[in-house]
Amino acid sequence: MKNYILLIFVLITSLCQAEHNVKLYYEQIENGYNIYADNNEFCPVSIKIDFTVKNLNIEGGNNTVYIVNAKEKKQLLTTLKVSKTGKAYKFSYTYFTNYGENNNKTYDKDYVYNLPFNTTNEFKVYQGYNGAFSHKNEFALDFTMPVGTEIMAIREGIVIKVIEKNNRNCEKKECEKFNNLIIIYHPDGTFAEYTHIKKNGSEVKVGDKVSKGQRIGYSGNVGWSTGPHLHLVIFNQNINSRETLKTKFKTGDGNNIEYLVEKKDYSRQY
Repeated sequence: MKNYILLIFVLITSLCQAEHNVKLYYEQIENGYNIYADNNEFCPVSIKIDFTVKNLNIEGGNNTVYIVNAKEKKQLLTTLKVSKTGKAYKFSYTYFTNYGENNNKTYDKDYVYNLPFNTTNEFKVYQGYNGAFSHKNEFALDFTMPVGTEIMAIREGIVIKVIEKNNRNCEKKECEKFNNLIIIYHPDGTFAEYTHIKKNGSEVKVGDKVSKGQRIGYSGNVGWSTGPHLHLVIFNQNINSRETLKTKFKTGDGNNIEYLVEKKDYSRQY
């Protein structure tokens, strides 16, 4: 009997997949295939692969989540090896990607963040953690502030996403798709998202390294918004969900370290 290869290669791309600059591909090796990934993002990316195989063993098992390093080329994810030589074999797969390191447990839980506005300013936390309007089951903060207020980075990191093209807003969730935002990746694997910035209101671009306290943009009233404010959330990104984090901030002259509370005013003099 002649040996032959029957290869079926199917790539199904999800909506989220389209947002991430990641490429999966394979190379034939003796008795199988190596599966590789290129990650062109400025942060690690998690990839979950669902294989369908015939006469092939999947090293590490199926539906495994792999972490691909930032800006990494040809990172080996797994190997498919022929089970029985002389028999036909084939494979197909679908995959899903997301920013970050799935199940990041090593982040700095004690890190103290700066307030997201400039020195001498004072603003109210209009909606706090688990707020009744739009923060249910979410550790997020809404700071009421006029359109055009300077937004400062709460922590150092690298910019991985900027949306600033939108100018529409409404009070319904359907306008969430118009949110302008900046997302920054932190050294411990967490992210910060600054949302509702004004149209063309970002002063940074993807790939920029930012320092703590650096101006990154200007607040607005864009997207799902009931009025001018900054929506701020710190989170870990898992493959299928976002884990928002309750975090401490320096307030006042910088000697106070506290969790921010809804309906309270906070100033920054540091």
